Amino acid sequence: MIRPESLEFPPLNCRLDRQLGGYYQDFSQAIRLFEEGSYGPPALDGAPQIADTRKGDRRNAIITAQYALANMTVAARGNGSRMELARRLLNSLIATQEPGGEWAGCWLVKYDNPKYPWLTAPWTSAMASGHAISALLRGWELFGLESYLTAAEAAYHALHRPRTGTRLYEEMGNELWYEEYPALPPVRVLNGHVYCLLGVADYARVSGDPEADSRWRRAAATAIAHLRDFDLGYWSAYDLRWREPASIHYHKNIHIPQLRVLAALTGDPRPAQTANRWDRYLHSPFCRLRWIVATRAHRWHARPPWASRAMDKRRLETLRSRTRSSVDDRD
Repeated sequence: MIRPESLEFPPLNCRLDRQLGGYYQDFSQAIRLFEEGSYGPPALDGAPQIADTRKGDRRNAIITAQYALANMTVAARGNGSRMELARRLLNSLIATQEPGGEWAGCWLVKYDNPKYPWLTAPWTSAMASGHAISALLRGWELFGLESYLTAAEAAYHALHRPRTGTRLYEEMGNELWYEEYPALPPVRVLNGHVYCLLGVADYARVSGDPEADSRWRRAAATAIAHLRDFDLGYWSAYDLRWREPASIHYHKNIHIPQLRVLAALTGDPRPAQTANRWDRYLHSPFCRLRWIVATRAHRWHARPPWASRAMDKRRLETLRSRTRSSVDDRD
């Protein structure tokens, strides 16, 4: 079985032209994960499924969209055999998009989330909407099918539809957060927020909608303003509710490339500076040891959501100063 952290998902096409072209990040190596059984057996149309021996294999819009983006990237490099699979994956997204009701335009997860028990079926994710928008709009450019554009437009509007219950986004003053796992209090997952805002950016680029342009820029500025909160002093945090240390794969192949993409799109140097620091954490034996200890001991659960942020910040600053000194000594 392939270890995901052994692969590379670098930044790829970090521009804001009206013509989308390739995705912001190169998912092409993820094709090996999909096709060598890391998730589970594919459906008849080639869409990846998450294996579940109890309730049957399950489709997931996030991994379907990533697989579609990966195949379109490889096809653009001259591998025409990937075109048909990409088209079938995009058709799968359209077929599984909700046609009506409260969640019209979204992709519902029809099974309980094993990690977050409050997410009982059916529920949905802002990351699914953002990734699907990015894939469908590139499919529209590639194949010229209006159905892909229509589905992407429906997904964008569904993402921002006001709801009395679960919301996929939250606005607080100038901040805008997209929620991969909707909850109260919010989880604030870094990678889900960024992938969603990139889908909103794609919609803004294609449509010219000034509100969409404002939204993705506010969401990007929100992520950048909270980068210190995602910095554990030795590793990156997966979320802000528990500040769980990210896996090596997410730290290396998701968080660091995402920050480089944000730096390129916004012109703000802070994401690139943070990415450089997190890359030093990745190559520091001391930081790796801290990560191993934290993940095995589940230390992040020691801070409940209501814990004092002032106390947290004092502890974080102490740890950060010690670890940076250690990392700088090794560079």
